[in-house]
Amino acid sequence: MFQKLKFYLMSILISAFLGGIIIGANFLVHNIYNLVAGKEYHFNMWSSIIIFSIVFISGFTYI
Repeated sequence: MFQKLKFYLMSILISAFLGGIIIGANFLVHNIYNLVAGKEYHFNMWSSIIIFSIVFISGFTYI
């Protein structure tokens, strides 16, 4: 049971870490692009949320 709980916590941490990297990279790319292009800033978070959800759910399938 302890191994299962440990794996459960690790999968949550890994999925949160990957989601954070994806959202951070998306934010930086959009920010740099808008600075270079000189356009109005619109941050589209839906792509990051969808990718984060897929990673998070796939983390649970291994349990």
